[in-house]
Amino acid sequence: MKKTSIALLFLALSLQASADVHLLPAGEFVGRDGRPGRGLTWKLSNPQGRALAARLNKRHSTVQFNLDYEHQAMLAESNGKPAPASGWAQNFEWRDGQGLFALAVQWTANAQQMIEAGEYKYISPVIAFDKTTGEVLNVMNAALVNIPNLDLNPVAQERVARLNAQFNEYLNAFSNPTLLPEKTMNPVLLACLAALGLPQTDAVTPEQATTAIAALKAQADIATTLTTEVAALKAATPDAAKYVSLEKFTTLSNELAALTAKQAGDEVDSLITQARLDGKCIPAVEAVWRDVGNANLAQLKSLIAAAPANPALAGQTQTQGKAPAGDANKTGTPEELAMCKNMGLTIEEFRRGADAA
Repeated sequence: MKKTSIALLFLALSLQASADVHLLPAGEFVGRDGRPGRGLTWKLSNPQGRALAARLNKRHSTVQFNLDYEHQAMLAESNGKPAPASGWAQNFEWRDGQGLFALAVQWTANAQQMIEAGEYKYISPVIAFDKTTGEVLNVMNAALVNIPNLDLNPVAQERVARLNAQFNEYLNAFSNPTLLPEKTMNPVLLACLAALGLPQTDAVTPEQATTAIAALKAQADIATTLTTEVAALKAATPDAAKYVSLEKFTTLSNELAALTAKQAGDEVDSLITQARLDGKCIPAVEAVWRDVGNANLAQLKSLIAAAPANPALAGQTQTQGKAPAGDANKTGTPEELAMCKNMGLTIEEFRRGADAA
């Protein structure tokens, strides 16, 4: 577990009314008063500094970083005095080899007046650090002070140095055209090229731009036409002769379904009635056959066609009212009986006469 301690660092930094403020240097550093201790240094490498800046940005994304006067925000509880803010910051940046910066610090009107009058000139951060390694872990607060603890160039001198470096960079670029910064296109033109689906460079020709605009206009015309037609359809009154209401359609559909079911039921009744008359259907299977017919009329017809006819089931005799073939010699054949009737003879007389012949 790392042990942490709080230290007040007085950094010699010139201030402006609203500017980036250098909070911590990079590398290893000690205070004028000898802190953090004999043989120890505060440490902040580039990777550690970048991580620290990221933590500060996340922590102060909603609640801003406070700057006060003479660390009164840290002392108010013990001395009971007010702790007004001198400024506020929300964004932080680590610059490799330079250190941690609070970006665009917004000074209060009073702080700005005192800074401009030279009443306050330096900044002092409140840090948390590892007592064993000296690594800076956090920045809690910063204050305007007049007794710096670290020797750093005033901001004005640092700005002059940065301007000189930029000037030398441009001089070098002019002597080597390949190093010149690229020409910046008008942002409105860049947005138009992007909207047209064209490359965002000055290499686009007028013909390409004209073609892309024409295509975009054609699409807009089509969209306008479709919108107009849809609006017309929505506004039009339906022709009652061509359309029916959903309620009417549902009623007709239900009536048609009922009529279809009745017709199918009537045909099933007719088929089963005929099957009974033909001696093909017995009461035990009639209910089953009726269910089959209601579900599949063709299958019922197939069952009836395949069933053998039984005259007894239809209330008939096996000989359909005719004398059995074995009794034909006693009663006579139909032909014999017809002739007997015509001749006024009995079958026995007819047969005796036939025998005599």
